[in-house]
Amino acid sequence: MRLLCLVLLLSVSLPGCSMFTKSGRMDRAYYKQLNQAKAAREKRRQQLIQHQRAELPSLRNSPPPLQQTVETAPENQ
Repeated sequence: MRLLCLVLLLSVSLPGCSMFTKSGRMDRAYYKQLNQAKAAREKRRQQLIQHQRAELPSLRNSPPPLQQTVETAPENQ
């Protein structure tokens, strides 16, 4: 019985879960909206890239990697 009273007393004294507060719900909705907008933006970007590659044959294949040649000048001593 004492243990049950102690548990109830602790549960009442602790703050509630932030998920269930009004601001917690608003925060979750805001971040959900941000993630949806980010996913939609990424999807539009991928579609644009695919469209551009379909239109321009030079973009169909990825360009070869750049090779930089560095020539060192002889040191004068």
